Amino acid sequence: MKNLATITDRDITGGTLLSTAQPRIAVNAVVFDESKNIALCFFGRANFHTIVGGGVDHGEDLITAIKREVREEAGCNCKIIAEIGSVFENRYEHGFTQERYYYLARVIGEKGELKLTEKEISAQATVRWLPITKALEVIRSHNPRSYQQHFIRKRDIIVLSEVIKNHKDAMEETR
Repeated sequence: MKNLATITDRDITGGTLLSTAQPRIAVNAVVFDESKNIALCFFGRANFHTIVGGGVDHGEDLITAIKREVREEAGCNCKIIAEIGSVFENRYEHGFTQERYYYLARVIGEKGELKLTEKEISAQATVRWLPITKALEVIRSHNPRSYQQHFIRKRDIIVLSEVIKNHKDAMEETR
């Protein structure tokens, strides 16, 4: 999968130190519905949006993980249309590294109930469906309140910009 970016403290705080932690593996999907809107997780407590996704469980492959995450956080099944790319994060302040793999997908069947974790429920997580250009605008307008939110905002902008710029053909398949 094509590497879209490596984000480090240099990009966020100007720091030059790097974490040596083993990477967490995670997946995300830009999921389009029949109205050409994409799913964004909205965390009400933090007033923050992000692309649907999360960590890969032990023994899970990437495709199984992203389909599970979409069911949990967007309340629907999906078909993977294309690979978007990967983003590597190195957060020295948290002693944390992460490899994230991004996919383009479309909703299959009806949207239903979210299956959120206790942590997501306490963060007041919901799903919002927006046109991709509006989703990018919303994420760009965020004023991150935490170190972690700066990383999330930066990677989401990179990924949504990539989809808009280089995945027009695949986006057509989502209709």
